[in-house]
Amino acid sequence: MSAQNLKNYRKYYPLHHFVFYPLSLVLLIFSVFKIFTFINVNENLVWVWAAISAVIILMIVLSFMLRQHYALGLQDRLILNEFKFRYFTLSGSRLENQTYHFSDSQIFALRFSEDEDLLKLMNKTIENDWSSSQIKQNIKNWKADNKRI
Repeated sequence: MSAQNLKNYRKYYPLHHFVFYPLSLVLLIFSVFKIFTFINVNENLVWVWAAISAVIILMIVLSFMLRQHYALGLQDRLILNEFKFRYFTLSGSRLENQTYHFSDSQIFALRFSEDEDLLKLMNKTIENDWSSSQIKQNIKNWKADNKRI
């Protein structure tokens, strides 16, 4: 596996991204094609294929939403707790005692920083009120998160 950085930190789930979604898209295209095939021939079949198309669209949307929602919600909680512990280990104080309150997205970006750079990067974030993308762009030593969902 190559070293993780700003350009390659996204992760794909092969069964969803490269099997389920392409097959669903092919089925959707086929069902829409069938709608236009039967549009002037048999009105009943048009409605059947329209219903099939609607079901396929619903399956695609629901599978994407559910897969992402549960996994990412849990992952967010874990990342926040891990980051709070990491900050306590490095600084000796609780993150909640900071006068500046980091947003979740800022914490999610800061977690990619190595321990040696983390406190400096946090101070720069406080001074400049950086967004998560600005934080990621200013990370000198990228700490890989290979267990992401």
